[in-house]
This record gives sequence, structure tokens and C-alpha cells, in this order.
Amino acid sequence: MARANLDAVVSTIDSLLAGAYDTERMSVAVEQMRQLFDGSKACLARIGPDPDPSDAITTNPDAALQQLCAGELADDFVTFAAQLSQVPMGQVYSDHAVFGSEHLRASRLWQEWMAPQDMYGGLGCRLLEADTSYWIFDIQRGRRQETFDAEDAALLARLRPILARVAAMRRQIGLLTLQRDMARSALDALSVGIILTDQNMQLAYANEAADLLLADPEGALSLQSGRIFARRQLDQTVLKRLVAEAFAPSCEPASGRGRLLARSPEAGGPNLSLCVSPLPVPGYYGMPDGPPCAMIAVSPLKPAADLAKAAQQLFALTETEARFASALASGQSLAEAADHQRVRMSTARTHLARIFQKTGTRQQSQVAALLRGAELPVRDSEDG
Repeated sequence: MARANLDAVVSTIDSLLAGAYDTERMSVAVEQMRQLFDGSKACLARIGPDPDPSDAITTNPDAALQQLCAGELADDFVTFAAQLSQVPMGQVYSDHAVFGSEHLRASRLWQEWMAPQDMYGGLGCRLLEADTSYWIFDIQRGRRQETFDAEDAALLARLRPILARVAAMRRQIGLLTLQRDMARSALDALSVGIILTDQNMQLAYANEAADLLLADPEGALSLQSGRIFARRQLDQTVLKRLVAEAFAPSCEPASGRGRLLARSPEAGGPNLSLCVSPLPVPGYYGMPDGPPCAMIAVSPLKPAADLAKAAQQLFALTETEARFASALASGQSLAEAADHQRVRMSTARTHLARIFQKTGTRQQSQVAALLRGAELPVRDSEDG
């Protein structure tokens, strides 16, 4: 049998290292390993609890057989995995030597899973152990092929450090992917829209709430050719400035926030409260890696149902001042409001003066108009 040449070994190592970061390229690398050893099947896999078809990267994968492995044959795999766990880490082994030829051939695992894939004799190596799982590389030869010999075992032993490094990198990437997916699921559960954009307002990411807001034909924001636009020109000018400021070298995440009330051009369309801030680190909170981004938090607004609470929230009025402001916005005169609150007119005038100062108004009619037009972030009813 022809032996692997140096160029083939180097090419395979390059593919393995590149594949550590990319599952598709990893499949190519495992196929190169199969060819390097002239095998019928090759596999890089995690062995441990909660088996899943995605645990293994194999050559010529058969979806039905992979599902069988994670389903009906899971208990058989557990039994064989327990035996395999006794093999010292990094030691190259023959599956017939570990399990015994007769015992292996009599098992459902071999009859229903290995034989159908022409896996009649293999070499393997335990590469990495973490928690209750370990990772292996396994190479098989078919019924009509020669068995592996000492030179094959020696080649696998020389490649073991590379394979172990690849397994470790893939495990770490798997953990990061899980964290990213969990973070994105959490962002999608928010009622606040989260948008990431580059310096040119090109969309990099949007959670589910933001997708809905951008798709609203009457909304204050839109997506055109992949770029974020405010539908009103004045709002667009301000939004572009805020995004540019978020990318300024001196802009700090905590202090670089800019705010904008973006109004819908359509009567009755939803207005939006925008907060623009720099995103300090690519990949922050599970968002896409890449160039720096600005983050836009988007909250839909609606007329405040409780004018007193709106006055307190928007203008930092006291509870008493807010009740007076709400009464004026509801159409009461100052005298009527004072009578309803059971206070003297002099006291009512003192409250009114403080309301003017805090709201930046000078007349009762201005206070009424200001509060009647007040809008607050939309909240689900269960949020109170």
C-alpha cells in the first residue's frame, strides 16, 4: 500500500487548522484525513451525555444512520463509550483490541451502524477530555481493505497533537456559539428594538422587535438597500449626526449616547424614541463579529394613558404637581383643579409656577397642549 507523502500530510494539517473555525471546511479536512489513511470512513466526534447528530463530523454522512446513533443505539454507544474512556488520553488504539473482535461483531452497534457504512476495522485516538465528555478521532477501513498496521498507527500518533488542538478550538467555538445564540434569543425577547449599524448606516444586525419596526410602512424608520433611514428628512439628518458621533474616537460608551424622537410621516403612524450609542467591542452580547458598530435602541411610542404619570416621568414633577398638570390637560381651570385638590388658590398658583419652570412653558394652555401630546414607550399590559 502506498504511504502518505509529506505534501499530503502538510496539506491535511493546514485543512484541519482552517477547519477548526469553519464546520464546512472541517468536513473537507476530515475527508482529507480519510484519504490520507486510505480509509472507508473518518470521524471527529464528541462522546458524552445528551448525544446529538451534530456531535460528529464524518465523511459521507448518512442522516438516517446518524439519527439512529443518537436515538435507538444511544445506549449501545454509552456502553462502548465507557470502555473507550479507559484508553489513556492520546494513545492510538485499535477498536478490535479495545472491544474484542467477537464482541464488537455481535453488537447491534456494529451490525446496524458500522457494517452498513463499511466500517470493518478502525484506528482511533482520544484527543481531549472536558467535564463528562471526550473527543475522539476515528478512521475505519472497509471489508475488502487491508487492516491498519504499525506505520498507520505511527502516523496517527504524530497527527494527534494537531487533532487535539483542533478539538479544543472547536469545543471553545461551540461554547461561544451557544453563548451567542442564548444572547440573541434574549435580545429577541426584548420589547425594545436593537439595531447595529456601521458608519454608513448599513444594517449589521436587528433583533425581532427592530425587524418589525423597520418593516412597518407607516413607521418612522425604514430599511432601503440595507441601510437605515428615518422617513422624515429632519430626523434623518439628526440620526446621521448621532451615528457619526457614536464613531468619534473620543466617544465613550457610557457618555456617547444621543437621543432622537423620530416621528412618523403618516398621520396616526407610530413615533419612535431612539437612543444611539457606540458598541465598544465586536461580538458584544452575542452580536455579529466584525467592524465597530453603533447601537440604536428603538422604543415605539404612544399617547400616555395616565397624564399624571406621564408628567412625572417626562418632566420630573412631584405627585401633587403632576395631578395639577393632568387636571389642566383634561380641560379644568386652575380654580377647578384647586377645588378638586382641596387647596387654596395661592397654593395652586405656587404649583403652577413650578410646573411652568419644569416644563419650560408660560401659560396654562401650553401645559395642557404639552401633556396631551405626551408620548411614552409602549409597554405590554402585563408590564404595568
